[in-house]
Amino acid sequence: MSEIPLCTIALSSQLPPDEIESLQTSLRMNQFKVQKSTNRVLGVDDLVVIASVVSGAAATAQLVDYGIKVGKAITNWRRKLREKGIEPEGNLEHPKQRPPLDLSTATDKEIEEWLSQE
Repeated sequence: MSEIPLCTIALSSQLPPDEIESLQTSLRMNQFKVQKSTNRVLGVDDLVVIASVVSGAAATAQLVDYGIKVGKAITNWRRKLREKGIEPEGNLEHPKQRPPLDLSTATDKEIEEWLSQE
């Protein structure tokens, strides 16, 4: 199986570290590989979400399914943060240079659609 980066989640370093770890744990529980970006920017904690997919025609369908799973993990994480009075500051960034999506203003539906696009 090949590994394909689905997205980069650029989170504000102002978020509590245990909340960032909570998102990492949720993604890993959904069978995603998560790693810190090597291209770090001051004030930002970058998480690269990687999916392992079978190459070929099935890969596109798999990536859409993985995108939906990542979207659900992120929307659940944002909901829990907001219940604690914490605003989820950060962006979703796509490896194919799609415009970034602001996690503090995007709706749950926008996040899931953004991640499920080919």
